[in-house]
Amino acid sequence: MTENIKALMEDFGCNEDEARQALELAGGNLEQAIINIGIMLKYITAYKAKINFKQKSIFGLIHIIANSKNADLLRFSSVMSYNPIVYEYPVSVDWFSFEKSIYSYRLTPGVIENYTKTIDTEFKDFIAERLNRQKILMSDDMKNLFEEFFVLDDIEIDIVAEELTLREFRKLPNYENVTSPGTVNFAEVEDIKLETIILEDTAGKNVENIIPGDVVLAIITDTRDIAYYIGHLLGARKENEMIPMPAAVKKIEENKDYFEVSLKYADLITGVSQIKKGRVLKVLGAKRQPWWKSFSTIFTFSEESQKK
Repeated sequence: MTENIKALMEDFGCNEDEARQALELAGGNLEQAIINIGIMLKYITAYKAKINFKQKSIFGLIHIIANSKNADLLRFSSVMSYNPIVYEYPVSVDWFSFEKSIYSYRLTPGVIENYTKTIDTEFKDFIAERLNRQKILMSDDMKNLFEEFFVLDDIEIDIVAEELTLREFRKLPNYENVTSPGTVNFAEVEDIKLETIILEDTAGKNVENIIPGDVVLAIITDTRDIAYYIGHLLGARKENEMIPMPAAVKKIEENKDYFEVSLKYADLITGVSQIKKGRVLKVLGAKRQPWWKSFSTIFTFSEESQKK
């Protein structure tokens, strides 16, 4: 019995009374005692949460591990980003994969470093203080704390609580089959098409005369989250509002009543605008003709002069 108690204490991190109780309930059977202690000692809870700030177009992952037995905050990590792909990460994965993903996303474009640091300090202190004041066992309990802290924000929260024994917490999961956010194979990615409006100007250029290479002034009007993120990266957002910015005409196609103009913002990012016929667009720069076309014009003018 003494050796079994010692083995349980070493393997599960429990105290002598807990190990003795597990063995007594199992009638001295070590295998059954291991099952019992696994049930008895699940007082480590990993809370995996993703949060969407709807008005600010900010997306985040927050990971909290708490000891419900002594109300200690064991681990805390977070990432806040303008990149909506962060919110696509599942909260159903194991706690270590979730934590690893947070540190991976901290290295990707769109991360808001200052806000992430703020959450890592202020929200962490808030959670630690609340753990000592109230009983938090379920995911709904933790969700209430999220809503209390972010009471001034319009947020959407998805949170899952994963219960662990001390042994499970101390023993990291097998990572051979775990993958984290990796690089994207751009050869397999289609263009992201964003709805845009090209500004008009009475002193500009008729849409019928617009050609690929002309630089126009346009504003992204797409309301999807990915559009807000791309606008932030391109510098097309200021104080949470989209602002006009130059873009080169990539392609123009004529339809019955309008022209569909495609704009190139960057590789794989295309703006699409439908312009009614007869509209005059604001052009910041026209595509220059090849040098040989200038000579062609001169020769044509010279030949016509000679005929006269």
